[in-house]
Amino acid sequence: MKSVRVAVVGAGVVGLSTAVCIAEALPFCSVTVLAEKFSPDTTSDGAAGVLFPHTFPDISLERQRRWFKDSFDHLLAIAQSQHAPEAGVLLTSGWQIFKEVPEVKKPFWSDLVIGFRLLTQDEIVQRFPDHKLVQAFTTLKCECVTYLPWLEKRLRKAGGNMEQRKVGSLQEHEPQIVT
Repeated sequence: MKSVRVAVVGAGVVGLSTAVCIAEALPFCSVTVLAEKFSPDTTSDGAAGVLFPHTFPDISLERQRRWFKDSFDHLLAIAQSQHAPEAGVLLTSGWQIFKEVPEVKKPFWSDLVIGFRLLTQDEIVQRFPDHKLVQAFTTLKCECVTYLPWLEKRLRKAGGNMEQRKVGSLQEHEPQIVT
């Protein structure tokens, strides 16, 4: 029997990702995901996550940069692997379009995404005539309706379990369960 029991509450992207990380990194733990709903009925299933950072004023840019880099590197490794189609992780390109020039034209994450550049004035006039600044780059997209079942499969392969039940309070759990 495994010596440490871990309960992770929630079967969305955050809950399943957390459970998989624990189960794969700490094989001596018994990991169980507790959730009222599982895929395809979670809130995460209704979303496709485009990896795009926002700036949070109370968190240092160094820490935000590290978080984004870790997330980008992790998802890029999946996108470049044979698991990409099953996981639903893929590269996607696009623009961030501004009607007014922002304070920071080149954001802290510009060298972490692929191919970041500012469009020239000629390109802006031709494609986005009512805008002042356009950033073009390639990032990653995670199709949650595909990603969640892939995470569930990884969790089970690592010996984790899933239990469908509503969790009203963390105090309902036995003291030896780490949540």
